[in-house]
Amino acid sequence: MTPHRDQPKAPPEIERVLRALVTTAKAVSLYPKTSTIPRDTATACAACLAQALAERSELRFVIAKEGLFCDGILVSAERAVFETLALSFYNHHLADVRFHAGVDARSIVGLLSLLQSPPEEVAAAGGFESRLWDLNIPNISVTEVHVSIVDADVAGEGENAPAESLPASLGEIDEIVAGAYGGRARDQLTVARFLRNPSAVSKYLRDTFSGAGAGLTDLSLVGERFAELAEIAYTANGGEGRLDRLRALGASLAELDPDLRHGLLVEEVFPEARTNEALAAVIRELDLDEVCRMLVSDVGADEISRQGLARAIRNLSMISLTDFDQVITAAGAAMRGAGFEQGFVGDVLEMTLPSRVMIRQSPQAAPTGQRPVDAIYKLMDLAPLPEDGVVAAEPEMAGLKEEARRGITDGDVIMSLVSLVAMDVRGAQFATTMSMLEDSLGLLVSSGEIDIAADAADELMAASQDVRLDEGQRMRLSGAIKRLTRPSDVQAIAHALRVYSPGSSEHEAAQRLLGALGPLAVDPLLEQLASEDEMQVRKLYVDLLSSMATRYVSELGEHVSDHRWFVVRNVVGILGSTRSSATLPYIERVVRHPEARVRREVIRALSHIHDRRAHDLLVHALSDDDAQNVQLAARYLGTAGIGTAIPALIQVAKGEGRGNRESGPRVEAIEALGRMGATEALPALTSIARSRSLLGGGRGREVRTAAEAAATRITGRKGGER
Repeated sequence: MTPHRDQPKAPPEIERVLRALVTTAKAVSLYPKTSTIPRDTATACAACLAQALAERSELRFVIAKEGLFCDGILVSAERAVFETLALSFYNHHLADVRFHAGVDARSIVGLLSLLQSPPEEVAAAGGFESRLWDLNIPNISVTEVHVSIVDADVAGEGENAPAESLPASLGEIDEIVAGAYGGRARDQLTVARFLRNPSAVSKYLRDTFSGAGAGLTDLSLVGERFAELAEIAYTANGGEGRLDRLRALGASLAELDPDLRHGLLVEEVFPEARTNEALAAVIRELDLDEVCRMLVSDVGADEISRQGLARAIRNLSMISLTDFDQVITAAGAAMRGAGFEQGFVGDVLEMTLPSRVMIRQSPQAAPTGQRPVDAIYKLMDLAPLPEDGVVAAEPEMAGLKEEARRGITDGDVIMSLVSLVAMDVRGAQFATTMSMLEDSLGLLVSSGEIDIAADAADELMAASQDVRLDEGQRMRLSGAIKRLTRPSDVQAIAHALRVYSPGSSEHEAAQRLLGALGPLAVDPLLEQLASEDEMQVRKLYVDLLSSMATRYVSELGEHVSDHRWFVVRNVVGILGSTRSSATLPYIERVVRHPEARVRREVIRALSHIHDRRAHDLLVHALSDDDAQNVQLAARYLGTAGIGTAIPALIQVAKGEGRGNRESGPRVEAIEALGRMGATEALPALTSIARSRSLLGGGRGREVRTAAEAAATRITGRKGGER
């Protein structure tokens, strides 16, 4: 295809992305899987994509035989090599390919490797999109072109049917929708094609709302019709082409008037979607930020509007597979973007986030004026009496009455939700239960129910291993467990461990909760250690982390790159407490840390590790610029008797080392040589002891005296042996 000279050009960053993709595709096709070249070129391509995605949520290329289009512009139409890449996508029946934020080199190589497989082989394995999921490539998505073969008598209702065959009036559309919803294949094909036109669908919904001149304005009827369309989109053609239909139906919402759209979502779609998988699937295909903008587009500032919006946000969190916190963040951003004051935003989010687990009593549960507990007492009183007729003497009955008086606790409700999550992993049901659990789980520790929090963490961790879960569900479970690691919760756990004696139920519950949290507890404990001023509490955090360090070396080691020197010092000290050579790869990374106190902690940590590499790093520390660090390294080397350190210690003793040359480090090195019985150091020590001009004053005498004592100690050993 020859481009017109006035044809618009794609932005330079888009050109660079496509050029990098072509280069990587060539590398993938030419080099074996064991070669690093495809991965290297893909890394450069990922950098180009990151730059292009800096100001957009995704980068979408529409695929045609003649090339790739971005934002409606044919990218580099004059380059035949780009057409070749486009043809590869086209031959695999792809309509578009979308790159999302966070795409990495591995994902790019995986995508381009799939292009090397024959199209029929990819199709037999479930299709291109399915293969991407199998390869764990979540940041690249595609739209596949689905070609359906229909009977001759309904051929006119296929996707290629003429426009005049589409239903025209509200009544006609209602009739066909009813037929399709009833399962008629012919009508399902027609509605499936109708759904691909968001403008037509939005007009149908508007006409339904206004009654098309019949004098009606029925929002519930619009909700019913939308639910029917969602069901058809979800089930038509055996599910083939489902995502395209769901996305098109979701796009029709954006074309509705704000007031109709807001009412439809808040009053009809969201409440129903909690138990309707088809409606939930439509909402999940929409961008979360876009859904939130739809919700706030026609909201008033009155109290009823606030309550309705809060209810809608809560329902959205139950529908979405996204973490509850992300929904709250997106809703807050949408409200602020719509110009609402911070007070309004805060009120709505406060209504959305509970301060306690709410248990509502049904009005029919007990007669008017009678509390539920009174009904329980009445049942107890009707029970047969013991032979002696004294009810109060029965401890079982007294305990039951006390339990009835207390009622159901928040912890009981939360554990019920935890059990439900583990039992029912179906999409909509799982999302609904998780949403209720997420906004309640964080209340456990703050309310003092640490034992129940430990039970919940144990069960959620076990539930996350269920093979029926997809990756998104596992991530959501992990996010729920993290709700027990808030700063206030970590403080409460530490307080329980400090206040209650070992063996008490409170102390054991806190220990059990930390064990259940496992590696998730590392980060919050480190943060609390960094912010804690009280020495006794700091020691408790260090002891807790040290007791976990052997199991979570890599989780701790990641923090040696922290920009705060005191955090790095804490981590190095905790890693050193393990006395394990497994910590060396992390400790070695901060041997040259700019902060002397961090390097000092490194020396202490190395002194506990009996490994040749650790000894070499201690010898290296003798060249430190800080006097205390050189002294400390010399002392540890002398105490451990590391023979390979003798030449470096002699240089420090003579004041000729590359590091600090003050008298303190020299004396420490001399004493280390004496403790080691280093006979090869005798000439240097004798020379130092006889030097009368050395430094002068008391410091010179201190060095000479240390050299004399060390030489005497060495020569006094039998046979001069060390």
